[in-house]
Amino acid sequence: MVSQKQKKSLSKSKLAIMSSTLNKGEPIRRKHKAIVLLLCATVITIAIISTVRMVTVQQANQKKLEQIIQDTKSNHQIQLKKQNEESQNQQQKLQQQIEELKKQVEAKKQSKIAQAVKPVQTAQAASVSGTKADWMRAAGIPEAEWGYVDSIVTRESGWNPNAVNKSSGACGLGQQLPCGKWAGAWNDPVAALKAMSGYVKARYGGWAGAVAFWNANRWY
Repeated sequence: MVSQKQKKSLSKSKLAIMSSTLNKGEPIRRKHKAIVLLLCATVITIAIISTVRMVTVQQANQKKLEQIIQDTKSNHQIQLKKQNEESQNQQQKLQQQIEELKKQVEAKKQSKIAQAVKPVQTAQAASVSGTKADWMRAAGIPEAEWGYVDSIVTRESGWNPNAVNKSSGACGLGQQLPCGKWAGAWNDPVAALKAMSGYVKARYGGWAGAVAFWNANRWY
């Protein structure tokens, strides 16, 4: 039989063995714990690096996109500017062509008028007497309108009943064109003023309207 002392001795031996075993396993657990912590730190570091790279790539892509948008806008603006310049050039060319056509038409018109009024231009100058006030009064023009009449006639013929425009063939006080189209002798000042009065009333509503048009266009 095992005595009580032997039992106690065996128990102490077992405890000593277990304590020794536990003490030997403690470094291993610490090592494992350190490895686990290192792995966790590595994973976290890799995740951080990946996140930083992803953000960097996104920022780079964003900058590229902004640059592409800016380049597109610049190219669009350049194209619009070119189109505007081309449109303006075309308008200028068209305007020049229109002006040239107008000149050609006017030249042909003046040529025909000059040919049509040659017989009239060769007529003898009429001998007239009286003043412009006498002529306007005889033509039945109210004195209130004499200022308008004088404004046009002075600039058209200088109150010369025999005035003839050498280039267009217009003649008389009012420079009727073609010469002789109005009633009465073209170089009769009273007849010319009567014809002028009828013309301006029909076309401009009166002498005031005729003067306003003449001032704006240099003809009536």
